[in-house]
Amino acid sequence: MKLVEQHVIKRNDPRFAVIDAAAFKSKNLYNAALYEMRQAFIHQGVYLSYEEMDKRLQPHEAYKALPAKVSQQVLRQLADAWKAFREAKADSGLCSSACTVSRINSTKNYSVCNKTLYLLEL
Repeated sequence: MKLVEQHVIKRNDPRFAVIDAAAFKSKNLYNAALYEMRQAFIHQGVYLSYEEMDKRLQPHEAYKALPAKVSQQVLRQLADAWKAFREAKADSGLCSSACTVSRINSTKNYSVCNKTLYLLEL
């Protein structure tokens, strides 16, 4: 069990704008890196390492918009997420090439594997 400390910062708090801007820049970097990672996986069939992602994205404006330590941490989180994806894919067997994933609407996806329907709430 993980203990979590939660701080609620309202819009009228002077720290809100700074935190919101940093979160927005982090989101932009994460999405840019995710796009690179997915393109490499889809078109070349390779998983990019953290080191490769860091090298590729250093010239990117989203990387430069944040302090280097923060940008590196965002890329580490993405690399960890893809590592977990690879491990889960290998362990479960659910995401084999026989599976199909289709969009029902903007909030639900479904996956059909071995004649079993899995609904994924987004």
